[in-house]
Amino acid sequence: MKALLKIFIPIIASGLFFACDDTDPNVFETEAATSYAFVGVNVLPMTDEVVLENQTVVVSDGRISFIGSVDEVEIPEGAEQIDGTGKYLMPGLAEMHGHIPGPDNRQYAKDVLFLYISNGVTTVRNMAGHPYHLELRERINNGELVGPTIFAASPWLSPNNISEPAEAEDVVRGYYEEGFDLMKLGSISLESYRAMAEAAHEIGLPFAGHIPEEVGLVVALEERQASIDHLDRYVEFLVAENPEAEGVSPGFFGSGVIDYVDENRIDEAIELTIEAGTWNVPTLSLVEHLESPESPEDMARWPEMRYMPQGVLDGWVESKHNFQARDDFQPDAARRLVELRQKLTKELHDAGAPIVLGSDAPQFFNVPGFSIHHELEMMAATGLTPYEVLVTGTRNAGIYFDKADQFGTVEEGRRADLILLNANPFDDIENMRNQEGVMVRGEWWAKDAITERLEDIAARNQE
Repeated sequence: MKALLKIFIPIIASGLFFACDDTDPNVFETEAATSYAFVGVNVLPMTDEVVLENQTVVVSDGRISFIGSVDEVEIPEGAEQIDGTGKYLMPGLAEMHGHIPGPDNRQYAKDVLFLYISNGVTTVRNMAGHPYHLELRERINNGELVGPTIFAASPWLSPNNISEPAEAEDVVRGYYEEGFDLMKLGSISLESYRAMAEAAHEIGLPFAGHIPEEVGLVVALEERQASIDHLDRYVEFLVAENPEAEGVSPGFFGSGVIDYVDENRIDEAIELTIEAGTWNVPTLSLVEHLESPESPEDMARWPEMRYMPQGVLDGWVESKHNFQARDDFQPDAARRLVELRQKLTKELHDAGAPIVLGSDAPQFFNVPGFSIHHELEMMAATGLTPYEVLVTGTRNAGIYFDKADQFGTVEEGRRADLILLNANPFDDIENMRNQEGVMVRGEWWAKDAITERLEDIAARNQE
């Protein structure tokens, strides 16, 4: 885990703590609630793999108030009509391992919130814990700011806040009383982890994220960790009974021991995962971007990189160079790790283990919002159908938070978090990039308005 911390701390430092002035405090003030009607649209409810053709979807006061055939629905007087002819309406996406900058970067934080929205991400499980995110969460909920619905993780658990088991209960209770939705796991001892887990279950505060090296996959599942992010510690489990791997450093997410993997143990790992009810957030793009032979300078020229501050891009370029210069980085082993992660994702899904979508933005060339499209395509590359992939980013997120009656599907009464597409993503997952507009909490952002705001962000980063 020390090696893991060495990798992640500079990334977080370069990506999440870039100083920007908060020069426009009113940039996200919202207008009064308006009614809308998507007319003649094809609805992808995500309750099943179906397309409801030629529908009218009425939105009032931030909720979906009515769905029905275009010939049967009476559009409320004064509602803004959005032509859905030939288009597809689906739920907004959830980024289940995202990051939002802290209070020293208020303008950057606002930009990140909009980058998520601009790509159809209407819910973010924020894993960069800071009390400032509780403020942002409430301001969004109250309609003061436009942004995705935030579920806020605590500052990550480490020896800095739980240095011994006796401290665990006070720390858990403190984060619960502050109002965090979950705790982010970093590196703590086995004894502290068990004490934390006991307190968390008693108090009712989930814990999720990494699995400390000393804890391992089996204990994390025994203690019913809410989610395992990055498929952490699965590789180590697959080599646990190979004596040749004893004493070998696991490296980055198991790349150091990839040659000792026994794939016959995958079924056992999946069975334990299902028994525990633990979710996985694979974040395939994180490892694939690290493993990629593409130079970081070329990656920094991807079109979406213009929406990131130059200091962040410079940090990403340096981090990838440093990572690939490490003694424990072997390109062939990294490629095999990518392939194993793809196999694990597919087999976990096919066995019924719960999975949600996450890309770990902003990390290693994962621009918030834009990176979710990379992740969708990488998930599809594992062999999942487009519909199966989209379930992980929509309906499953609602189930994960026990809020399936609030978001994740297009149904009456659900929060109006919606994406309007120009082509059916069930046919090709890349159609998710062809957006006509996004609705977040009942507020409509047409494509032109999104483009204008993105240009403002790009211009500010070039100043």
